[in-house]
Amino acid sequence: MSMEKNRDTDIRGFMGIDFSDIPEMTDEQLGELKPSHLRNPENYRPIKKKICMYIDADILEWYKEDGKRGYQTRINQVLRQNMVHESSPTNGKSKDVSDEKEEDS
Repeated sequence: MSMEKNRDTDIRGFMGIDFSDIPEMTDEQLGELKPSHLRNPENYRPIKKKICMYIDADILEWYKEDGKRGYQTRINQVLRQNMVHESSPTNGKSKDVSDEKEEDS
């Protein structure tokens, strides 16, 4: 069976469920939702994709010199940390306490 047919079957299965007793989520609750890999990063096992890319030679050598883990794994970890940081709602910027005092004035 194709993936599309499986999806259609799954959707039809939900049609008979009564969702009326489930309260609607507020905008605040919706804003707090995070993808599962951000809520539980230790359980996230992404699909790896092989690519070919150019990287500065000194950067590559620096990662290769540290033998603790594979250099590709370490580079991937740095890229993931940057992605999570850049996609966070505050973009890694914490609100300054002095800003709050100015707003209260």
